[in-house]
Amino acid sequence: MSTIIAIALNDPLYPALLKEIFDPPDPLYVSGNANLLNFSPLLAVVGSRKSSAYGKQAIDRLLTPLVKNGVPLVSGLAYGVDSIAHNLCLSYHTPTIAVLGSGLDDASIYPRLHIKLANAIIKDGGVIISEYPNGTAPLQFHFPARNRIIAGLTMATLVVQAAARSGSLITARLALEYGRDVAAVPGAITDTLSAGTNQLIQQGATPLLTPEDAFALLNIDPIVTASNHNTAVLTDLQKIVLGAMSSTPLHVDQLVSITSLPSPILSVTLTELELLDVIEHLGGMRYTRKG
Repeated sequence: MSTIIAIALNDPLYPALLKEIFDPPDPLYVSGNANLLNFSPLLAVVGSRKSSAYGKQAIDRLLTPLVKNGVPLVSGLAYGVDSIAHNLCLSYHTPTIAVLGSGLDDASIYPRLHIKLANAIIKDGGVIISEYPNGTAPLQFHFPARNRIIAGLTMATLVVQAAARSGSLITARLALEYGRDVAAVPGAITDTLSAGTNQLIQQGATPLLTPEDAFALLNIDPIVTASNHNTAVLTDLQKIVLGAMSSTPLHVDQLVSITSLPSPILSVTLTELELLDVIEHLGGMRYTRKG
């Protein structure tokens, strides 16, 4: 873990948006890139700790272009939606902010299984923060208090999968109290994990249906959008695989032969390219290049 510092309310590094809430933490404990706390815009992403495959699909589909444009996501390092959001940022080397309900030292970080994730966030230029000093255990009442920091740091909060009594709805309510925008991903009316998000939309939250909606929520123009990707932002592996493809469908085995890439690596790269909307999976392990 990198050095942990305490930032006082009157410190220039203290996040300006967080100062606007009625009870900003003072001091704020920080480990990592403290300058990120004043980056604009920041988007909070919160939701169920028991998110389903739909939650991950929604985050990948709706937020990948935003993250590729360098917009950091703010979340709480928890299981489920939080970790999906943090890992999406890490996959594109876009910094991310994790707000904890415990101390920032390795002995206190919660959940314990996410110590590695916390360190990866810091290593990749992100930051983890808390209002609690080293050695503070993750007590239950810390997490509703933590939610006000997530809402206060950001221009807008997106709720992805939340039950009717989810703690994520507290974050959404606080965001509204702070005069920030709230959006939600709709879901099936039969899905208990969408009961809270559907209710938010019914009450006036912005439904997030497309990547363009995410840009509009933050009032920014995309440089790279889901339907207009610039191949200059592709990784070297992605360029190799895309360069081997054309409008003629190819089976995965053919691509392994052409690229000489191990099958597991090729499979991951194909999934990434599919999310970037530059290739299409035709079924039967056959892929074709778009455009």
